[in-house]
Amino acid sequence: MSIPNHDFLQFTLAQPEKASASEYIFPYGTAFIEGRGILRLEPSEQAQHSVVLSAGIHGNETAPIELLNALVAQLLTGELALSVRLLIIFGHPQAMVQSERFCDVNLNRLFCGAWQRYQGMEVARAQLLEQTVSDFFEQHQQGEKYHYDLHTAIRGSQYEKFAVHPFTNGAAYQKQQFAFYDAIGLEAVLLSHQATTTFSYYSYAHHGAQAATVELGQVRPFGDNDLSKLTQLEQALKELLVEANLAQGQAQQVRLYEVVDVLTKDADDYRLNIAADEKNFTAFSKGFELARSSKSCYQIQQNNDAIVFPNTKLPIGQRSGLVVRAKDWATLKTI
Repeated sequence: MSIPNHDFLQFTLAQPEKASASEYIFPYGTAFIEGRGILRLEPSEQAQHSVVLSAGIHGNETAPIELLNALVAQLLTGELALSVRLLIIFGHPQAMVQSERFCDVNLNRLFCGAWQRYQGMEVARAQLLEQTVSDFFEQHQQGEKYHYDLHTAIRGSQYEKFAVHPFTNGAAYQKQQFAFYDAIGLEAVLLSHQATTTFSYYSYAHHGAQAATVELGQVRPFGDNDLSKLTQLEQALKELLVEANLAQGQAQQVRLYEVVDVLTKDADDYRLNIAADEKNFTAFSKGFELARSSKSCYQIQQNNDAIVFPNTKLPIGQRSGLVVRAKDWATLKTI
């Protein structure tokens, strides 16, 4: 079975839940359809790196899905010559069909084995994606391992494009990754402060891949995205896939932020004292009451501390936002 018109997105949306595996030859290698929304491309020549590019872990985050779909078409037609091992993942096809973020539970909270603590249709998908990535990286032979998980955000942001870098547990950061962030047009990087259960962190923690969750603007429906805003990312991904080269900009052009507090919804009456459309990285003055419930109150500890990923439409006990603070490049341990 081949992909009609080289359109992996439409192929994915049209497939039943349990798509059968198949393989076929394309101009520069072999394509393996490994399941619904899962496509592995192995180059004809010796591969230089192993690369995972994922999108649609949240089904309504469509811009990066469309971008990856266009790249896949160019690879399958031979317009681009592949020189790396490549795994393309459209994370949550059922939510994509329904134009929803998720169906039962947030898929991007289920990795690193966290699926064992939940129920819902996403549990099986998280298990499958973990196994697929593990199988892919276990076949890695040379070069680097990369995983960039591409998203768009629920709300606007003071920095339209930014990355969440995995927690390193004291290990030095690779400066070339931050130079890559600049090259793809990111304005800021949020440094994770603890182990997480996200898809990109799974690849970093379990397989030693250079990985990140990359936010690329705001959620839009299929067909309503301005992909010209992602030109820098598109060109850098082509450079990685064709030339096996990680594009490099100016690392210190990227603003750094670190997490100083995690907000948690602790009661039904929990509220964030911000506008419904408040942007990510909005800063506040010291003493501002950011959150309140019948059980707690949170005040900003330092001028210009900011909020990222605010959300109260979730169950008690889940994260309702991150409080972040600008970090000086001089304090970052890099190699």
